[in-house]
Amino acid sequence: MKSLPSRLAALGLLVAGTAAAQTSSFLGLSVPPNYLSRFASTELVISTEAGYGVRAFPLLMAQDVRVSVVKAPTYWDYNVSTRINDTTLAAGVFYNVPRLEVTHDPSGGLQYSGLLQGGGNLTKFSAGYAHLLWENRARLLGNVGVAFVAGEGVPYTQTEGTAGYSRSFGGVNTYLGGAARLFAFPVQRDAQGSVDAVAVLNASPLPGLTLDATHFERFVTGAVAVPAFGLARYNETNAGATYRLPGDAAFGVGAVRTRLSHAWQSDVTTLRGDLLLRLPALPSLVGPSVGYQWTADGQGRWLVSLVTLPK
Repeated sequence: MKSLPSRLAALGLLVAGTAAAQTSSFLGLSVPPNYLSRFASTELVISTEAGYGVRAFPLLMAQDVRVSVVKAPTYWDYNVSTRINDTTLAAGVFYNVPRLEVTHDPSGGLQYSGLLQGGGNLTKFSAGYAHLLWENRARLLGNVGVAFVAGEGVPYTQTEGTAGYSRSFGGVNTYLGGAARLFAFPVQRDAQGSVDAVAVLNASPLPGLTLDATHFERFVTGAVAVPAFGLARYNETNAGATYRLPGDAAFGVGAVRTRLSHAWQSDVTTLRGDLLLRLPALPSLVGPSVGYQWTADGQGRWLVSLVTLPK
């Protein structure tokens, strides 16, 4: 499972263009000129932790349509999704849950979303508006909607503000980001507020060597009438070091990487070591990762997976 800091720093589910592009031909098939670049966000899952399969595999189409098929220890994923004019369209099974979703969420302007899920999971409809402030470094979002719990509609409002600021000090790059949100349920007279904060440091003290560290904090107060909206106290620290070997040979070792993370609430520490290989046919470095995870109950476990890194 991905950590919350990684999710917070993520740019989104998919990034795709919508304009029709000129195509080239390969073995008699029309190939969009940006098709190979789409594989940069494709994830090959080979892991004792996350299962086996592929996520966000791009179909050979002018529109960037992605397919995921993953068999994990506790769930199946098989779904299709795309992004058109700031609108995410998704259908299939996500973490064993059938889902049909239409979400229009540009950085600024009109927002709307419809989410249908099976198995008694969250179904909701919402609409709102987002404003960009502080030279687009901050975003203020307001939504009103209705969620369905056990077949009963629950009206709610969502207010959320996010902001981030980056600055470099010599060879050290920094980023500070935060989010504050409030879910209110007027019929039940419940409300939950939460605040997130993340700090990121990145430095390259030597050629080819990159050091990075991230710390995430979440504070929560109040209660929710829709369990799927509920958040809990969370904090996590991550640190890593990546060394890219010199040279531009078509095949060989491209980089080595080590990663350390600690989830404070659950007292789980994970250490990983990655060996990234350079293969001429692939747009990313790829290779094995071996790690070990220490848990609060003393029952540690080995983690083996396949990982990637942009070239």
